[in-house]
Amino acid sequence: MTLLGSIASKAGFSNGRAWDPSTGIPDLTGKVAIVTGGNDGIGFITARELHKKGCKVYLACRNEEKAQDAIKRINEASPGKPEGLVFLPFDLTELKSAEKAAKTVQEKEQRLDIIVCNAGIMAWPYELKNGVECQFWNHLGHFALVKPLLPLLIKTSKEPGAQVRVVSVSSMGHKFAPKPDFSSLDAVNQNFGSTWTRYGQSKLANILFATALQERLKDENIHVNSLHPGNIHTSLTRGPVASYGFFGKLMQSISSYAAMTPFEGAKTQLYLAASPEVSEKDYRGKYFVPVATPATPSAYAQDRELAEQLWKLSEEAIKKADQLASA
Repeated sequence: MTLLGSIASKAGFSNGRAWDPSTGIPDLTGKVAIVTGGNDGIGFITARELHKKGCKVYLACRNEEKAQDAIKRINEASPGKPEGLVFLPFDLTELKSAEKAAKTVQEKEQRLDIIVCNAGIMAWPYELKNGVECQFWNHLGHFALVKPLLPLLIKTSKEPGAQVRVVSVSSMGHKFAPKPDFSSLDAVNQNFGSTWTRYGQSKLANILFATALQERLKDENIHVNSLHPGNIHTSLTRGPVASYGFFGKLMQSISSYAAMTPFEGAKTQLYLAASPEVSEKDYRGKYFVPVATPATPSAYAQDRELAEQLWKLSEEAIKKADQLASA
């Protein structure tokens, strides 16, 4: 790596590694993927590039109009395979929505090769959404979607030539997290005095989720990894605008000139979702930075006890939601 690439990587930008999804991803005909937040930004690019390679892609999104528009744009770029793109209703902040989305895929598909947990919000003003700090849904909504799909992932992993992947999109912002306390939702729901601290907590959870999930799948042919996609100009900048007003708009403006493009930002998650290298090098429970490079996350992100505490909290939150719904 060049000195410039090393500096850029440490600052959250691309290290300049040459990896192109058009040549780095093999034919995916017959495979099935879910991309959350696939209607916009790096999620859109991820769905588009997987679709180009023949993969059937479920765009798991809250807004059907935006999802259908994304599907139309992808089909225009890759004509001839319209049945390979499917809108999957999924609201990251609704546990029942995640449960229903998982059930839909289970009923319609005999296999599931890839899940890219991409959807999320950044630097949003403090708000409790359905009893949970809104940014923490970056983790909890994906946990609720992925867990019931594990039997289908495991079944697929036993097929000849299978390369099953779960990709958890985190951020270098995980380093903003305070000393973690995942003992209860009350602990998670603290204000912390900063939207970036709360964002960091959610992104730390994305990494720890991948760690705990990979531990549970250690005997399976399934690779689970997390990543920082890069400092990218996408609609995520709405969060800082909502939190900081004028200064947020200034950040948004600077980002439009200085940040990575969504295509560059999507490369690392595409690599983890579909590159044969991940299986060849047996990357499991690793954290990556752009482009497609293993890196070392924060000390908290390497704490396996914290990962187990987070898993337990997530299970309890889902159980509590189910009990309230059936009461």
